[in-house]
Amino acid sequence: MKAIWRHLLYTASTSIEALTSRSQITRLHSRGQLLAQLEHAVRKHDDTSSSPIRACLVFDIDRYRQVNFALGYACGDHLLLELNRRLKGIDHTDLLVRSGDDEYTLLLRTHTQEQLQSVLHRVRQIFDTPFTYQNQECFLRASFGLSDLVITPENVTQAFHQAEQALLLAKQTGKNKLITFQSMPIQQRFANQIQIETDLRKAITENQLLLFYQPRLDLSTGQISCLEALVRWNHPLHGMIAPSDFIPLAEESGLILPLGEWVLREACLQKARWLAENKLDFPIAVNISPCQFQDDNFADKAIHIIHQTGINPSYLEFEITESSIMQNMEKTIAVLDKLCAHGISISIDDFGIGYSSLNYLKKFPINCLKIDRSFVKNIQSNSNDWAITNAIIHLGHALNIQVVAEGVEDVGQLDILKETTCTTIQGFLLSPPISAYDIEQTFHMNDNRPVMIS
Repeated sequence: MKAIWRHLLYTASTSIEALTSRSQITRLHSRGQLLAQLEHAVRKHDDTSSSPIRACLVFDIDRYRQVNFALGYACGDHLLLELNRRLKGIDHTDLLVRSGDDEYTLLLRTHTQEQLQSVLHRVRQIFDTPFTYQNQECFLRASFGLSDLVITPENVTQAFHQAEQALLLAKQTGKNKLITFQSMPIQQRFANQIQIETDLRKAITENQLLLFYQPRLDLSTGQISCLEALVRWNHPLHGMIAPSDFIPLAEESGLILPLGEWVLREACLQKARWLAENKLDFPIAVNISPCQFQDDNFADKAIHIIHQTGINPSYLEFEITESSIMQNMEKTIAVLDKLCAHGISISIDDFGIGYSSLNYLKKFPINCLKIDRSFVKNIQSNSNDWAITNAIIHLGHALNIQVVAEGVEDVGQLDILKETTCTTIQGFLLSPPISAYDIEQTFHMNDNRPVMIS
């Protein structure tokens, strides 16, 4: 092992300024040193460059120990030096650190996602050319873990942890691959389900949750008609977690009740802030889970939260699934009547995929039907989906109920929906869910006028 230490690129006493230079690759002996250098590199970069650090990449050489055993430590050292030389020739790397015998950490500086993919390709490409030692060729392979957060001094430690977890999964699932942390299933980000539940409990009370908003567009006016509030979990270690990854767990564990109350309260508070600032005078739609709706105290809790936050209930719409309202007809009518009496609108979410009778449409005080995205997705190619969508739209018109087509992603779908006389759409064609700040900025750029789609 002495030979390895002889060939270290720099000792641990290397100055912090040298560590952040692209022309050098530094060997660090402790995790604390590495995290300190990462944060320093990001701060220095932010002071001197306009292009963001878009990712943290951690990789190590597959079977490096076997290379040492088979070819000798002198060969292993030589191969690492050659690898260092190749890495230094890659642009858009703000920091190159050798953080283990055969592990490297890189901060990647790019303007766009396309540039990031190009840099990643070049990093992986350096292993395509054989390494040579004493006229003997040797191919090295590596496993890569990536966190593609846009990195700041505040989240660089989080990004490094994420990249490490992705690297571990790459090593465990066959090696010689790149895995991005953000693409990993949530079950592989946590030690076990109990840990997820524990962390989710903390998230509800420790301000780790936030709301994104997805607008609806009224096709007859070209104006935004409503904003749907959608919860996100910004975990301090694992980053942004999609609701599809944690809502099922919340329902299983009973956490859906406090989570649902948090969402409603935060949506009301945000609406109150916008009203106080004379911004975004639209209703907000809040999803109500089946567990919430079946809670005996749901209506009273909801009304209490609305009164606490001081907003007019007419600014709220509750989105409830078909399955929720069909379990107990008498109870459903009582709950919906109570909510409507306070001015809250009711919409049926994912309409069309349930097995219930349409009879409830005349019994329940319903203001809106949201056509499930599964019908809209194939509306251009599947005649049955087109027929069902068209029927729901005309049924809604006949009953004086607004109809919203969910999941509209391209112009072809939009054109067909216009032909069916659909009046309201929601989906990525208009906008993905975005933060309250981004919504505000969009309207600020348009002089606070409703956004139009040409």
